[in-house]
Amino acid sequence: MVTKINKKKIVGTCPVGMRKTVCPSIRKTRQFRTKLLALQREIIVDTTQVTEIRSALKERKNRGIAVDCETCSFNTPTSTPGA
Repeated sequence: MVTKINKKKIVGTCPVGMRKTVCPSIRKTRQFRTKLLALQREIIVDTTQVTEIRSALKERKNRGIAVDCETCSFNTPTSTPGA
């Protein structure tokens, strides 16, 4: 049985096999998550920043993990210019 990978799911490991600290997409996602947690722990919460980071994380989830990684094998062009 062939394992099917959901491209839209933000995963903890890079599908190509890069380390978490090297993969630019995972690194950026983890930075967003740590910023969000730090903001939520503050006494006076800035709701605009929290909503911006949440929407950025949702956007990254919808786009998929392979969008930011140029060397990713799952990165396929959406349209070809000559076709």
